[in-house]
Amino acid sequence: MAIESVRPDGARLAELLALAAYGVLEPRVAGRVPLAEAATAYEKVAGGGQRGRWLLVP
Repeated sequence: MAIESVRPDGARLAELLALAAYGVLEPRVAGRVPLAEAATAYEKVAGGGQRGRWLLVP
């Protein structure tokens, strides 16, 4: 198994953001919670069975 390093790539991130903004790339979102309720999102993720990412919103 090859081990790959991870490094920041702002240009690639900008491309991915643009694709998401135009609806080409549709991220799977499991739910949204206010930042003040981040513990709720953590409990959901720790419990398993989640499909998608939890978004913390201001």
